[in-house]
Amino acid sequence: MVAAVLLRLWNLDHGLPWAFNPDEELHFVPVAMNYFEAANPGYFENPPALSYLLHAVFRLRFAAGYPFDSGERLRLGFLDDPRAALLTARVVVALIGAVAVACVYWVGRRFYDARVGLVAAALVGFAFLPTYYSKQALNDVATLVPVSLALAGSLLAYQRGRALDWALTGAAMGAACATKYTAGAVALSAVGAALMRWRVGRDSATRGVRMLVVAGIGFAVAFLVMNPFSVLDFEEFKSQVTGQRAQAATQKLGQVEASGWLYYASSLTWGLGWLPALAAVVGGVLALRADRARALLLLLFPLALLLYLGSEGRYFARWLLPAYPPLCILAAYAAVRGVDALRVSRRRRGLVLAALTAALVAQGLSASVRVSAALGRTDTRAQARSWLIGHVPAGTGLVVEPFLPQGFLTVGGRTAPERYVRYRIDRPFQAYEKRLEPAKIDHYRRFGYCVVVTGSHQRELGLRAGLAGARAYYQRLDRESVLLGRFSPYYAHQGPVEFSHDFSFNWYPTAYERPGPLIDVRKLRDCS
Repeated sequence: MVAAVLLRLWNLDHGLPWAFNPDEELHFVPVAMNYFEAANPGYFENPPALSYLLHAVFRLRFAAGYPFDSGERLRLGFLDDPRAALLTARVVVALIGAVAVACVYWVGRRFYDARVGLVAAALVGFAFLPTYYSKQALNDVATLVPVSLALAGSLLAYQRGRALDWALTGAAMGAACATKYTAGAVALSAVGAALMRWRVGRDSATRGVRMLVVAGIGFAVAFLVMNPFSVLDFEEFKSQVTGQRAQAATQKLGQVEASGWLYYASSLTWGLGWLPALAAVVGGVLALRADRARALLLLLFPLALLLYLGSEGRYFARWLLPAYPPLCILAAYAAVRGVDALRVSRRRRGLVLAALTAALVAQGLSASVRVSAALGRTDTRAQARSWLIGHVPAGTGLVVEPFLPQGFLTVGGRTAPERYVRYRIDRPFQAYEKRLEPAKIDHYRRFGYCVVVTGSHQRELGLRAGLAGARAYYQRLDRESVLLGRFSPYYAHQGPVEFSHDFSFNWYPTAYERPGPLIDVRKLRDCS
């Protein structure tokens, strides 16, 4: 547990004062700040449970809001320098990630025994994806806690069947949904518990339905407490959630994988690890053979989440993170069953289980340590910024692709004036590559935008998507410009890494020495 906490806190200040992850920059922390201005900031793209928690922490940490002041001082200060708020939010998420490790231990113990709980806790504690996203002020890791509690509640509801068990289970599921919408699918575990109780004769069909209603009430109460304006501002809530759903159904530019299901399945081989992923499959089979009802309570949610997410138009490995607790428990169950099958003394079984656990966590721990160390090195975007300020005079016409956070090229705070005359790039930035064409370079010259800053995140989006205009634009840019500076995230003689909406942003491949894209600063010839 201590090791998991330390791993999550290591280099937690990476990138600050900037949040280079766009979701971290634009969503949960800014929304938490907006609560100082209005109880309902009108934001529903993501559920608000984490933002409410961060808002409460900010009130205490910075003595802001009632009864201290209006909170305006903190909110305006955040707009100029978000460092303190972002670091505080990351600490909160990192600690929640550590709590998730403890929750997985408890759930594994409830489902099977303490050994399963310990191995499962080690897996979720050191696996790469849960560790990496414990270092970002996002809701993915925060969801692991209510999901774990919901799984334990489903087991208790199945075993004891008390109305209180069903109500608390529903509340945990509502909390999961109020933290991340897709985590609401964990409610299938409660449905499975009711069906299994009816199947074995513990409950009549009528009582099973009544208990599901009780769970549904618990779900609704918890969800509405954590997301009250989903009802009070229902039309806006409906509009934004529908918009998010439509966006998720469309393919992300540069995402050329043929199957979302295969992508998510393959993501487990590095996000969780090859051995744990295979062990989870084996554990699922063994669990079904040993106790079908108990196994289904663990299997229903990850399978449903995989099927749903895989059917979407875009996919990111972190979206599957809520499924990691049951998968880690199943992997741990396989390990314990394998050790129990050995005809050796109890002491030797313990040693074998310890060695097997070390093997299971080795890949994830190695990647977590490697990437955590890389996060402590200067991001290429910060390197490029320092170089520009030192070598390009203020007021120079500059074309900068949209891969930098807001206020990145100001001096004296995010709300300070821009140092350079920036070429205007209209939103949506996701369409930037689609609008590229070689003639833009003539436009740059005509209006004096002679320095062009490109980032591999943008460049490779268009090239990987096969956009002819983008390819011709970059070819002409390379021909008609001089390279002034290059800032590479790779070790010498390694890279580049093929673009990926995961690997290009989480630095998992071993070629990465530091975070950030490959950045080129170019000067157009015959331009003044």
